[in-house]
Amino acid sequence: MPRFIETIKLLDGQLYNMNYHQQRMDRTVYHFFHSKVEVDLRHHLSHFNLPQKGFFKCRIIYERKILSLRILPYTIKPIMSLKVVEANEIQYKHKLEDREELTSLFDKRENCDEVIIVKNNRVTDASYANLAFKRDDKWFTPITCLLNGTMRQNLIDQRKIKPKTISIDDIGRFEKVKLINSMLGFEGEELDVSKIVF
Repeated sequence: MPRFIETIKLLDGQLYNMNYHQQRMDRTVYHFFHSKVEVDLRHHLSHFNLPQKGFFKCRIIYERKILSLRILPYTIKPIMSLKVVEANEIQYKHKLEDREELTSLFDKRENCDEVIIVKNNRVTDASYANLAFKRDDKWFTPITCLLNGTMRQNLIDQRKIKPKTISIDDIGRFEKVKLINSMLGFEGEELDVSKIVF
């Protein structure tokens, strides 16, 4: 049976997006085990002496219950270029601990910092984040994402981004792209689409 990951942002003692992380854990456990998750995230994390200053990643490994928790200092790495890679067979609907397929795609980035994964001519995600594309001051996220991230869903619910079918040929019709995930939020760098390498 596979094992799963939740990655939760901890900034100056505050945990972010907890309801969305709990919901994803609940859905994942129900899908694979046909039962309810045995862990309440807030209650579980309340038993730990979490750092009250600084930026950290809470990395949780779980099955039906939490197997491990690591709290790691986090630094946002700059992304200056993106390489388009094709993977027509890839599946990643659940946040698995096993990221071998994603890692192999990341390794195809050549001289770029990160990849944009295209499946059957449709834009999906980067190797570790969802994507958002900007046009006329509006942000869109590929409806064909591999994994519906917690931050992506939060931003959709807030109507800050809108799901849209985006083909590989559509990329040049946008102005900017940015990576979004639980750690990056929506405040990350906007990269000009000219920095995308085909």
